[in-house]
Amino acid sequence: MDYCYFRPSSRFRRLLLGAWLSLFSLPSFAAQQLTLSIEFSIAFVLGVSLPILVIVAVLRSVIEVKWWFPTLITLSLLGILSSIAYLVDYQALALLSFGIIFLSLLCLWGIKSSPKFQAKLINWLKGLNIACGLLYLLTLWFLPKVDAYNAWALIASVILLSSAISYWQIVKNTEVKAYRLILQWLVISAFAIAIYMWLITKLEMRWLVITSVLAYLVALINGCWLMIQGILEQPVVKEEKEQLSIDEMYSYTHDPATNLPTYQHALKAFDYQLKSSSEKKLAAIVFKPKNFQQVNTVLGHHNSDILLLQLAYCLQQKLADNSMLVNFGVQEQPVRIARLQSLNFLVLLDLSLSHHPEQSIIEETCQQLAKGVPDAMSFKSFSLNFELVFGVAIAPQHGNSFSEIIAHAGDALLQAEKSQQMLDYFNNDSLLYAEQQLLKMERLKQDIADENLRWYLQPQVALSDRRIRGFELMVHWYWRGEVPLELNEFIKTAEYSGEVYLLTKQMIKQAFQALFSLHKLGMYQPVSVNLSSRDLLEPDLVDFIELQISNFNIPAKYLLIELSERVMLSACGRAKSMIDQLKSLGVGISIDEFSGSYESLRYLRKMSIEQVKIDCGYLEQVEDNRADKAIINALINLTRSMQLPLVGTSVNSKEVEELFIAMGGEFAQGLATNRGVVLDELEIWLERWFKLHPQAKPEL
Repeated sequence: MDYCYFRPSSRFRRLLLGAWLSLFSLPSFAAQQLTLSIEFSIAFVLGVSLPILVIVAVLRSVIEVKWWFPTLITLSLLGILSSIAYLVDYQALALLSFGIIFLSLLCLWGIKSSPKFQAKLINWLKGLNIACGLLYLLTLWFLPKVDAYNAWALIASVILLSSAISYWQIVKNTEVKAYRLILQWLVISAFAIAIYMWLITKLEMRWLVITSVLAYLVALINGCWLMIQGILEQPVVKEEKEQLSIDEMYSYTHDPATNLPTYQHALKAFDYQLKSSSEKKLAAIVFKPKNFQQVNTVLGHHNSDILLLQLAYCLQQKLADNSMLVNFGVQEQPVRIARLQSLNFLVLLDLSLSHHPEQSIIEETCQQLAKGVPDAMSFKSFSLNFELVFGVAIAPQHGNSFSEIIAHAGDALLQAEKSQQMLDYFNNDSLLYAEQQLLKMERLKQDIADENLRWYLQPQVALSDRRIRGFELMVHWYWRGEVPLELNEFIKTAEYSGEVYLLTKQMIKQAFQALFSLHKLGMYQPVSVNLSSRDLLEPDLVDFIELQISNFNIPAKYLLIELSERVMLSACGRAKSMIDQLKSLGVGISIDEFSGSYESLRYLRKMSIEQVKIDCGYLEQVEDNRADKAIINALINLTRSMQLPLVGTSVNSKEVEELFIAMGGEFAQGLATNRGVVLDELEIWLERWFKLHPQAKPEL
């Protein structure tokens, strides 16, 4: 057959002008009758296609996309343009070969088979499209006697018809917009017609270039649109979870020690009950065996779990038929009890199922649980009678969330243990108290940091001649009003806020400043500091005291550390270690709140104590409290026989002072002797004191 040959060299004289105009008039603007440079078109195709091909390669891991589609389309278009620009002898043969590939791929681009529509028909049409392209290539290269013009018209028509049917199926069965596919099909048809018109010499070469580039751009834009749509519609991939067996599910939702449902399982049951009806009213009863800690101490946790399993089984059997209790189980046998943290257990009582008073129903359930405990539970030779203690919170009265209700029931349980009662109900007033305590801790923390406490010295006076035997450093903290709080009234708040150590360091520093002022005035008497918290029995505090001794250059014997008997006995080992370290520095030790107990007396025999203090505040109403008078009288005689220096504290009235003197007391401190003096007025106060009591003035 005869092929048409086009030599682009005849148009090279327009190359520069065409390249410049192409920057402002792309191939789609062919109506402007400007000649396009083929070389510039190749560069344009490469510049547009390369970023898109890179993006397609990256998106392969995100969406299902065939990267070889746009790659082959780009290569076939470049083949068409290169054939026009650079080939002379086999220009038409190469152009038609690349053209049929380009046409087939354009028709296939954007066609996806899916179970939502006729997948078999679409796949058959795609196969027909590919077969027609391959048939034309075989005809073109191996059957030269066949008319290539008519073959192109026939093959191209079949390809366009199959693609039209495919596009129609896609539009009919999916939400793909019809106008995009119609536009793509029309542009592809224009390219096929342009090839045919060029073959019969009815169309100039530039129009063939324009239609091929335009078809490529439309197909590329449509393909990119489909990729973006695929990313936006990409479903969240969920990992397929392995189906768990019933035994495995049971092990995940039940406590291994008691075979009862866990906290998380009870949470789901609680949420389900509340959501099932807006009128639901549930009472959460948290309980525990209050003396079970003895089992852990004697048998260890492993063996005690056996007794705990027995207890859980007995309680579960007792409550199995109580239909007012929420069922935590998923099997036929109801499970009425759940295991919480530590030794706490839970039952949920549905109060909306009964018209009886709520309190009577709750108390009856607790009694039923208490009766479910065996009389004596034993493991081998160990036997113990268990007692239950209960805390109750009601939803929605005390909260709407499971965690909140359980926490409030747990608070009620702690209060029941503290008050040694079997049952306690959560009180909303405790929330207000907790908020006040938090506010109080925050305020104290800030005042300690700002050193906004009021320090003063209270003298310890000999009752016979008013001689000053020493001083105790006292502190006032003003919280909500003008009434100050003493150290023993806010020391717990300081412990809870974590500022007790900083408070004590300030106290010790104030004591050394007071000693420094007293020595300047010629008063060489000790100043005592009260350590009323066991949290202070740490070696760091001893190091701080040693540092202050060095900084103020004051002998350690003038500092007296007071330890309350309660703190000293509760932390015996730590207290002894700290006392030994303080004694090695030369610091004196005083025992406050001395009770004369056997343990405290044993402690005094081992230690060299400089001073003992007893509280004389119980002597205020001696007629109504004769036992306290006898105890204080015995303590005075005891300390005298042991030759221990005794100071009576809280001597706040003349009546108490006279009683204390009558019992043999010699030294006292309190409001009856003196309220105290601030450090700034110490010199003035001493002058007044010695004027009132000249015999008390020390000899220089």
